[in-house]
Amino acid sequence: MDESRSVAAPPESVDSIYRTLVEQVRDYAIFLVDPKGWIRSWNQGAERVFGYPRQTFLTLHGSALFTPEDIAAGVPQRELETARLHGEANDDRWLARQDGSRFWANGMTTALRDPSGELLGFAKVVHDRTDQKRTEDALRESEERLNAALHAAQMGTWRWDIANDTYMFDESLRALFGLRPDEQIRTFADFLDHLHPEDRSAVVIAFQRAVDEGSSFNVEFRVPLSGGGLRWLRDQGTVVRDEDGQAQSLTGACVDVTERRRTEERVRHAQRMEAVGQLAGGVAHEINNMMQGVLGFSELLMHGLPAGDERRNDVEQIRRAAGRAAMVTGQLLAFSRRQVLQAEVLDLNAVITGIEPMLRRLLGEDRQLVVSRASGVGRVRADQGQVEQVLINLALNARDAMPSGGRLTLALRNAALDRDYGDRHPGVEIRPGPFVMIAVSDNGSGMDAETQSRIFEPFFTTKPTGQGTGLGLATVYGIIRQSGGYIWVYSELGHGTTFKVYLPVLEEPRAEAIDRPQQIGQAPALLVVEDEEMVRRWIVRVLTREGYECLEARNGIEALRLLEQRGGRVDLIVSDVVMPEMGGRALAGRVEELGYEVPVLFMSGYTDDEVLRRGLLEPGSRMIEKPMQVEVLLQKVREFVPEHPRPGG
Repeated sequence: MDESRSVAAPPESVDSIYRTLVEQVRDYAIFLVDPKGWIRSWNQGAERVFGYPRQTFLTLHGSALFTPEDIAAGVPQRELETARLHGEANDDRWLARQDGSRFWANGMTTALRDPSGELLGFAKVVHDRTDQKRTEDALRESEERLNAALHAAQMGTWRWDIANDTYMFDESLRALFGLRPDEQIRTFADFLDHLHPEDRSAVVIAFQRAVDEGSSFNVEFRVPLSGGGLRWLRDQGTVVRDEDGQAQSLTGACVDVTERRRTEERVRHAQRMEAVGQLAGGVAHEINNMMQGVLGFSELLMHGLPAGDERRNDVEQIRRAAGRAAMVTGQLLAFSRRQVLQAEVLDLNAVITGIEPMLRRLLGEDRQLVVSRASGVGRVRADQGQVEQVLINLALNARDAMPSGGRLTLALRNAALDRDYGDRHPGVEIRPGPFVMIAVSDNGSGMDAETQSRIFEPFFTTKPTGQGTGLGLATVYGIIRQSGGYIWVYSELGHGTTFKVYLPVLEEPRAEAIDRPQQIGQAPALLVVEDEEMVRRWIVRVLTREGYECLEARNGIEALRLLEQRGGRVDLIVSDVVMPEMGGRALAGRVEELGYEVPVLFMSGYTDDEVLRRGLLEPGSRMIEKPMQVEVLLQKVREFVPEHPRPGG
């Protein structure tokens, strides 16, 4: 054996290999610090992560790697103390590089001890997680923006895992459902339990159809809230399927459509009220024609019976019944805004002062009336009697809501309605401008939402049978709307009711022109034009009894034929407005075209403002409203034709 051959070097120790590997790791900063915190080792990762070269790094105290605010707060010392007591410390925080820049790092500090337990120092491993943190922060910010957008849009998202029957609600949807912090929706059955019972079947059908047909779904439902009330949600979503086409889940988004639903209901209610008003006005017009015959002929019959005749009482009962029917038609006309209003310039302070004693008597001793007036309140143009009727009806309504006593407050204020206010009360075209507001408030039983939605409908009443016709508030509604104003009700069960009445301020009050009666010739020949035979016969009989010569026609065509036969020698035409073939306005126009200087007194079951609104008469036309009494008819006729002595007078 050649002993001159060199002996192979012994393999490197494991510690040396391990040290070499650690020093060459670049993704992690791995180094040791002594028990006092001074750095005693270095690897390439420390230079990449912190930016310090070896010579500089080995001169640093470990606290130099922390941010100034953490150094001031004593974080480096606490970290070492935690590792000394518990063996290690692990956290995520901002650390500082040599150039002063910061990075987000995950750091782990482990205590090193000899076999006897003596502390030798600490091993520290630091990993730069800045890119990951930025991604996480961006994701979190995106989620926060999404949640904020969902919250602002009153929208929430959900997902239903069909196979596992698990439900996921985001926080926005939990808020829309009004869920308590400890309340969970875990299954489809839980979800259905939180819906209004009447809406559950529609939701089940929509979901099942989406699963069966592979389509999206769109369904609306109500959610009862724990504090009372309902919230309408529109749910839209789609089906998620696996590669075999099997439905895996449903996912969707719910949006709060409560206000839209309320707006639609208010619009429908306004349309319904308008339709009911048209129907009520039409019915009242027809009944007025019938009542004209009943009242008129019963009045003639009464005059023909001697004072002691027992039949006079029978006729009087007929007149009273017909009078009550006429009163109901008057209330219907008020609701449908077709009654005659004697408008004048009013100071509502004075109106309330005048009616205050009556209101106190109506309320009784156990109910208090509080009147809150305001100086400088604008004047309005309205019918004083009708305004008083509004206040009386509202006071009676409040009295019934306070059977055990209470307080009724009348508050008068100036107010301004703008377009924003109109947007909050859809279904009614609000004219922006200055108004006078009368608030009539009680602290009685209040009303639920269903009652409020129908409170102004004619014949709707919550009173027992026989204790109310249901026309009081309908009349109030009609009077206010016909006066160019608005009325709204605000009420909660157990917390009373407030009616707010708005009447437009009259900016430039002007005096009314006085229409002087026209005096014409002495020969009293009258042409009565009326398609209702019963009404026409009564008018002719009344006028003939007074000594007038009467001609009869069923419509404008017949009336023109009679005029031509007499060469236009007629002192007055008494004509209905609405008739077949030719109505009153067309008749008057033809009379003027033919050169006949004959005045026309119109009659109608509609009111003067209604016939003008419909274009049935020219503005300024003279009209008498049906049903009319004998003296009212004669008084109107005498404004055109001098009084003529009765036959034999």
